Amino acid sequence: MASPNTSKNKHSLTQLFSAEEIAARVRELAAQIDRDYDGREILMIAVLKGSFLFIADLVRAVKSPTVIDFVRLASYGSATQSSGIIEVRKDLEMSIKDKDVLVVEDIVDSGQTLESLRSILLNRQPASLRICTLIDKQAHRVTNVPVDYIGFSMDDGFIVGYGLDFDERYRDLPDIRVVENV
Repeated sequence: MASPNTSKNKHSLTQLFSAEEIAARVRELAAQIDRDYDGREILMIAVLKGSFLFIADLVRAVKSPTVIDFVRLASYGSATQSSGIIEVRKDLEMSIKDKDVLVVEDIVDSGQTLESLRSILLNRQPASLRICTLIDKQAHRVTNVPVDYIGFSMDDGFIVGYGLDFDERYRDLPDIRVVENV
């Protein structure tokens, strides 16, 4: 395991979920998704950048046929709080009309950005739309966006690793860690 205090990493980091715990949870989520989709093709939509590692592991663990597309969003507001108004920086490349869609997100915090994305996608008339998140963070939730698959739940804290970043750093960590001195 990388030292939490190397010259590359200037913050104090404490492990919250190990790489082994994450891998086991991804396999459990994949099994649940397979049961729910019952062999139907799933169009998985990764919300960039944070979900790229999660979707890579999830799509390999799911046995149902899958296709993947990506969306990248920006929300306006302060550095620590979303306004809930999003700009689509990278839109989908394929139609989702009449397809079973699974949005794969790294973390749901306030829920505002994800709720905006959900509304955009529902207007495109998918056959079904479900949401899977690696981390469900409840402390700052302001909307009741429905999340169908949850990797881990937590109340509060700033986390990094396994795709999650702090100022574009720490995405490469194999585990998830709490940043102690943000």
